[in-house]
Amino acid sequence: MWLYSFVINLLTPLIWLKIRRFKRTYANYRAKEACGHWGKVEADLWLHCASVGEVLAARPLVAQWREKYPDHRLLVTTMTPTGAEQVVKVFPFAQHKYLPMDWHWAVQKALSRIECPRLLIVEMELWPNLLMLAKQKGLHVSIVNARMSERSYLRYQRFPRFSSRLFALPDQFLAHAQADADRIKRLGASKVYATGSIKFDLAVSEEVLDQNWREQIDRPFVWLAASTHQGEEAQILKAHQVLLRSQPQALLVLVPRHPERFEEVSELAKESFSKVALRSKTPVNKWKDFEVVIGDSMGELMHYYQASDLAFVGGSLIKRGGHNPIEPALLSKAILVGPYTFNFQDITDQLILAKGALRCQNEEQLSNLLISLSKQSSQRIRLGQAALRFAQSSQGAVTRVLNEIDFH
Repeated sequence: MWLYSFVINLLTPLIWLKIRRFKRTYANYRAKEACGHWGKVEADLWLHCASVGEVLAARPLVAQWREKYPDHRLLVTTMTPTGAEQVVKVFPFAQHKYLPMDWHWAVQKALSRIECPRLLIVEMELWPNLLMLAKQKGLHVSIVNARMSERSYLRYQRFPRFSSRLFALPDQFLAHAQADADRIKRLGASKVYATGSIKFDLAVSEEVLDQNWREQIDRPFVWLAASTHQGEEAQILKAHQVLLRSQPQALLVLVPRHPERFEEVSELAKESFSKVALRSKTPVNKWKDFEVVIGDSMGELMHYYQASDLAFVGGSLIKRGGHNPIEPALLSKAILVGPYTFNFQDITDQLILAKGALRCQNEEQLSNLLISLSKQSSQRIRLGQAALRFAQSSQGAVTRVLNEIDFH
């Protein structure tokens, strides 16, 4: 691990800048915890979720765990302040700490203050010092919802000695799919099980259904571009311009993946459209007065999906690898994805095969599909129903995960 220690020491100035930026930007950020200064913590389960997406993904897992062990204590760590906000909202019964940056001294300091038998890490947050020191302390470490794309696998393969030592550290990996499990095994992990994605077990909240944003938007066609990235929004906005020539009453709800880009994307939209609103400043029942609404809020993605007639899952028009298509499927929405979905390759391919999603190779195909589907509500309904059937048929991962983990 000497190479990793060298690299992280090299990156220390940048890490300090990140800590400083978080501290200045977010009132809830506790920089001392990121340096390992924790108070004494006693818990029965330590769950690590990097940020908002992982916190929300962990909801069905925590719910079933609490049903089985109602008296057990939960510690949740995050890396980001936005993730911490969601922990307070979603798991008000849990303790929260910021995970220390992966300096050996910071992790060691934090671990000296915790008494807990088990660490569950949601998705592939493999911090070498954290894993190594947690194992030395005697924690049982499980990686839940583990994903390993072919692209990531090839990157790890470039450093075989490092990868084999890293992947040998966790006690078990509970993988999205068999293809992920096979790649993780080849990288040096010993116990790997394909349990499926816990995200399929997410229950759509009563709040989302009761508030029913779609019913409040007096527009014939609303489409959502969710979790978008730089280089992608420009293509989406051009596709919306083309759509408006055919469907002048269509509305685009555009939700960037990262909150620090909300303002940037809003300004980009204003270059092409005169009627652009921010979710934070515009009630849902006023969205009908605009051409584009920027979703500048956190923790409301299911609301945005519910508000749409069709959902484009972002990160897939560019080589980012795409995001999770399960949430719109659970809401029975027609789904579009771009050509690059390697982060969720198996799930996306199966969803398309089940006729619950369509793939567009570029901006032009996106425009054409939008025009076609905006005029065919019956086709959108068929796509949405197929997506829901696929999602429901894939449920049960949380039960399988809990069965694989001995909590006694």
